[in-house]
Amino acid sequence: MILSHTHNFAILVPWKTASSTLHARFEALNESPYSRFYYFSPYLNRVVHQHITCAEFSAFPESRLGYATAAFVRNPYDRVFSGFIQMQRDLRDQGQAAFPSPWIREIVLRQLDENRAALARADCDFDRWVAGLSEADVYVVGRNTSLPLHPVHYWTHMAGEKCVSFIGRVETFEADLAAFCTRAGIADPERLNRNVSDGGDGDGEYRYAAAMRPATRDKIERLFVEDFALFRYRTF
Repeated sequence: MILSHTHNFAILVPWKTASSTLHARFEALNESPYSRFYYFSPYLNRVVHQHITCAEFSAFPESRLGYATAAFVRNPYDRVFSGFIQMQRDLRDQGQAAFPSPWIREIVLRQLDENRAALARADCDFDRWVAGLSEADVYVVGRNTSLPLHPVHYWTHMAGEKCVSFIGRVETFEADLAAFCTRAGIADPERLNRNVSDGGDGDGEYRYAAAMRPATRDKIERLFVEDFALFRYRTF
């Protein structure tokens, strides 16, 4: 999460929704005491990281300060594909990272092994990897914190009720970020961009959907049906 006590706002950062860019843009204003990497949260009594959901945030003391809250969402097709790429980066990089304690490292390495095995079963093929995703992989928070590919409404809604005061879209990122900054009474931050190397060619607002097999798109639509409905993303 990005947190500013000076300006009274908190931004929740779903996985693969420009979170690295948001952190770069708000670095000078971010006063969050919480690590972006894996750590043990005494408020949740489990290992978490920067991508805490609305329900998780509600257990943190900052949720009771009355601050403006925001989150950005992204169409499920692109988000799932970006997660597939990110998972492979994490398999390459996270095993060498500095963990806060050996037991947390052990947990994360087990999770990475699970992700590696899923990728191997799919022979590193995106469509086959999506075919192997289960409902538990997507819906259960905390089951594998190294694959937080949950519906993006977990960061904007709880039990069907909107729980953030502003929702932006990655597809209209600059305009929506400017709107949030105006609402928060802060200057639009310098345009620093991170993790924009996913590549891909788009069809309008979608970069990757055209390259997916129809069965893959169908499964993404089933798994993320509420995201399509809540945020009015069209099916391809």
